[in-house]
Amino acid sequence: MKTLKILGMFSCLCLVTICCFSGCAVKPEELAKNNLSELHLNYFVGETQNFSVSLWSGYREEPYSLNGVKADLVEFCVVNVVPKNTTVSTFGLSYTVEINEKTYEGQFEDSPFDNSLGADLEVKVNDADSIFVYIIADGESEISKLECISSAFQVNQTQAMDIAIEAAKEKILTLSDNGNESIEGHCKIISTDKNLGIYFWFVSFINSSSDKIALIIDTTTGEIVAEM
Repeated sequence: MKTLKILGMFSCLCLVTICCFSGCAVKPEELAKNNLSELHLNYFVGETQNFSVSLWSGYREEPYSLNGVKADLVEFCVVNVVPKNTTVSTFGLSYTVEINEKTYEGQFEDSPFDNSLGADLEVKVNDADSIFVYIIADGESEISKLECISSAFQVNQTQAMDIAIEAAKEKILTLSDNGNESIEGHCKIISTDKNLGIYFWFVSFINSSSDKIALIIDTTTGEIVAEM
């Protein structure tokens, strides 16, 4: 009888141990989604006589840093303008952005990467919002009404994340050292050439050692067109 009791206690202990270990197993989808430091929700485009205009918004960490550690998320919106030719002056270029009749004003800043200029707004916009961008130089302004192109995507940000995580779950676990290494993720809308009107989801993960994985996903088919 005593032996049976001991065996019974041992069996219960084994079951508890198994449950604890299975409950603590790191799930790549939870690891990835709980550590997003940037998420794009929508993308708008437009143009004026001299500039191509784009705008994207969503959530991103503040302060923003590619250090493999997620910080608190805030709403954000980026307005980006690109001169249509090299003769267009961008000196002292300012803006007024009108979102549902609420205005935001400021000075554009030069991009360190290309010939575009950008501005950060601390606001998130919705697909159906009415958005006008006024580009102002030397007292003269050009106006563009923006159109939400991301609303026509067949694959949204949630689906893009699911596709990326399923394809790279083993790499995500390796990158995070099975949950022991800090990681942060990004889900962004990108374009190789805005003039062609072709856009992709760019889903990436980076750890604190700067090791990184990234996937580019077609917004129409959900196909992974590149993996890095």
